[in-house]
Amino acid sequence: MYRVVICEDEDNQREILKDFICKSFKDISDQIEILEFSSGEELLAHQNLDGIDIFFLDIQMDKLTGMDVAKKIRESNDTSEIIFITSLLEYVQEGYKVRAYRYLLKPVKYEDLKENILSCVSDIIKKRENFIIIEHKGITNKIPVSTITYIDIIKRDITIHTTQGAYHTISSLSKIEKELEKYNFFRCHKSYLINVGYIQFISKNSVTVNCEEIPVTKYKMNNLKTKLTNTLGAIIC
Repeated sequence: MYRVVICEDEDNQREILKDFICKSFKDISDQIEILEFSSGEELLAHQNLDGIDIFFLDIQMDKLTGMDVAKKIRESNDTSEIIFITSLLEYVQEGYKVRAYRYLLKPVKYEDLKENILSCVSDIIKKRENFIIIEHKGITNKIPVSTITYIDIIKRDITIHTTQGAYHTISSLSKIEKELEKYNFFRCHKSYLINVGYIQFISKNSVTVNCEEIPVTKYKMNNLKTKLTNTLGAIIC
């Protein structure tokens, strides 16, 4: 089952989005629930937003904008994907703060939306299926890779920071880096491995990941910026 939210204040645009989304999901699953809202206030007042896979948010709405709504969502929800619908590009930089998955430009084209839904669902499936297993003091923990924000090491003491809390194990950072190499992680420092998807800001000598400032080795900064650019990819369609 996939749960999708559309928040769009123009009735005809909302209908177009719903039609395109339904068509796109025909090749994926027939188990889809679409919730429609005509304002940000209506969406945030809804009582059952648990387990939403994708939010489609119109940025330019009266009162609460789509960006305002996204910030509210991220206060308690780190896992849902957010796709912005907009006619302006000026919000792209701000979208980093809420980890927007994509931007779709109005008028939305069916092929563009379908391409991004297929990519988004592929990532959702990976998040649902992928875990790492760690042991510490006789306790085994199964950690979803998608919840890991960054990992640090002091001597051989590894701390895995996640959106749900921190976990500890004894290992080498190189070993964990290899285990996570097919995912979106970057070794920014000899003692830190970060999930690029949780980057909020990049400054001269550090990066902010999920509100934590983490040092970046000088010679790795350009590679990190390249990695981030490649990760965002075709964020504007």
